[in-house]
Amino acid sequence: MRQVKMYRPQVPADALPRLKTILDRGWFGLGPETAAFEQELSALPEVGGHVVGVNSGTAALHLALYVSGVAPGTSVIVPANTFISTAAVVVQHGCHVVLADIDVSTGNIDTGHVRELLRNRNDISAVIPVHYSGIPCELAELNVIAAEYRLTIIEDCAHAIGAVHQGLPLRKYSNIRAYSFHATKVVPIGEGGCVTFPTEEMADRARRLRRLGIDSSQADWSSPYEIEELGFKYNMNDMAAVLGRSQLASLPQRIARRRDIIARYTRSVSSSDIWPVMPRRETDRTGAFAFSVRVEEHVRERVRRQLAEAGVQTEIYFKSLDSFRIGLNGAVPKARKFSKEVISLPVHDAMSDDDVDYVAEHLIGATAS
Repeated sequence: MRQVKMYRPQVPADALPRLKTILDRGWFGLGPETAAFEQELSALPEVGGHVVGVNSGTAALHLALYVSGVAPGTSVIVPANTFISTAAVVVQHGCHVVLADIDVSTGNIDTGHVRELLRNRNDISAVIPVHYSGIPCELAELNVIAAEYRLTIIEDCAHAIGAVHQGLPLRKYSNIRAYSFHATKVVPIGEGGCVTFPTEEMADRARRLRRLGIDSSQADWSSPYEIEELGFKYNMNDMAAVLGRSQLASLPQRIARRRDIIARYTRSVSSSDIWPVMPRRETDRTGAFAFSVRVEEHVRERVRRQLAEAGVQTEIYFKSLDSFRIGLNGAVPKARKFSKEVISLPVHDAMSDDDVDYVAEHLIGATAS
């Protein structure tokens, strides 16, 4: 039976000799490979900005909150449809999570609900919009709202490397952005991430804070050092950086292939009782992390079971944050409904067109049965 895995991380063959070089060098902690990875990410049209490499997308979000000056004790708006990291870092920073509902057609934060929350509260200091599955959220409108209410925007770009909003790459919107390079992501390095800042001054501070407040340019741990601001243990290491660097040359082609897979899925299911989760306009382009669809709630688990029986792995992106027993509450009925209907399907470099057609055929069949 054919097996279509949800994830199949692909690393170029030349990554192996590059990794051996690092091992032979005798040092594979934070070092020159991380600095080179940061510079190359900064030069990419898909990323840009002043880049700081860290050890996870979660660390990237937390460091972004810290460096941006979001005050502990204030409230931060987070979409209810996201991975738990987006809310966890807000709590860890000493802030209160305010859940926003979503637009079910995209899975992204509902800007109308954001405005409603802001009209009814005066303690909100920031918004963390998530580009769900790589689909760009309404960033231009959020920037207008942020200017009106003097909010900080930190974009959760865990899914969104390469995403385009209204014809512009995300870097053109000049916000702080947090990316993930987890093993499931478009640039998989096992564990890792980065933050992009609008100024080098902010990035320099973040580079110190990611290494407990120690100046990263001071590579020799045996030398005396001073700490002026206590930080975190969030630094990337050179082994992870080498894996990342090996993938950047092929990144545009791999994103294009993933977009082709999503387009093929969309054409296949467009006439059935399946609702693809898609960008709102032609000038928005997904970062193509995943392809999610909605089906009727009462058939969702049966559909997933039949896909599994056919060898197709699926995920649920995501369980609504208010449904966890951890005290994240809010009036988010659309996110709740979405979380009971959504199925996320495989999208990765190793998939053939036949694999895509196989998944689509079994999805349609399971929905109709």
